Amino acid sequence: MSAGYYDAYYKRAQKVRELIKRDFAQAFQKVDFLLTPTTPSPAFKIGERNQDPVQMYLSDLLNAPANLAGIPALSLPVGSVDNLPIGLQIIGPSFSEERIFSFAEQIEPHFFQ
Repeated sequence: MSAGYYDAYYKRAQKVRELIKRDFAQAFQKVDFLLTPTTPSPAFKIGERNQDPVQMYLSDLLNAPANLAGIPALSLPVGSVDNLPIGLQIIGPSFSEERIFSFAEQIEPHFFQ
């Protein structure tokens, strides 16, 4: 990245990232995990959105915040809509991977009986 754009883009992006991390840290003072859909819609058929990069990006929209904050998240399949899978995302605070796996293991049987 050229030096002239450092402040305009990278430095601002890092500030936004810190705000996201701070928001998650505040949430985890009140709760152990955050549960969200993995994607905003059910899975799409193979090859269905290959020619539309914006739609492909939007399908990952709900995964981006945890990735930006650098915190662990797990996607657990919880069912299907029209024979296409849907997932539940479990987001936890930093270094909570073992707790997330344990929680996922406890709730998974409730979705597949």
